Amino acid sequence: MKQRAINIIIAFLIFTMTCLAQNSPKNNLLDSLNKEREKDRGIFNLYIKKLKVEIIAGVFRNRETPQQGFEPINFTYNIYLPFQFDLNYVNLRANDKLLKINMTLIAHHSKYGNYAIGLGTRFSFLIFKKMYLSYQIGLVWCESVNNKANDGINYMGFCLHHEFSLSYILSKHFELSANAVHISNGNIFNGVYNNQDVLGLGVAYQF
Repeated sequence: MKQRAINIIIAFLIFTMTCLAQNSPKNNLLDSLNKEREKDRGIFNLYIKKLKVEIIAGVFRNRETPQQGFEPINFTYNIYLPFQFDLNYVNLRANDKLLKINMTLIAHHSKYGNYAIGLGTRFSFLIFKKMYLSYQIGLVWCESVNNKANDGINYMGFCLHHEFSLSYILSKHFELSANAVHISNGNIFNGVYNNQDVLGLGVAYQF
């Protein structure tokens, strides 16, 4: 019985040394696979960025009374905080980022003066060269300074701020976008029944 145990241990050691040897067929196969996938390796990086501001101008409606349709004019402002977390290929860092994550300060108001301010997180996905599809979710504080306005911001309190964007980078400094913005309580904040839709065009400037 003892001899059998010794034989099993010796066989296990021989098998392990063979598999881990640098010139083993198994190891060579793994090396080949790793080299083949090297071009697909990605890396996350945190970058310090210069100030970037975006202005979106568009039409709005109160979703509670959608039969009235959209009317001009509404403004949304995004101020990008000076850092960016992104995903890119290890060996292609100069290319467009595959994924960008930014934090933004949000300001939003209609022509009636009712407004919202807060903080958001934006996720931008590369779909074509220099073109990104983005989703931004934020938490904003709403103020209704004109209670007679029918713009969808009728109550004071916290709401969710959603923004869907399709953007194209024109140059190092300028970026154009088409946007859909929505403010609502998200069935989270009781007593704050704001419900506004916005369709707008935006321009961003990277300093």
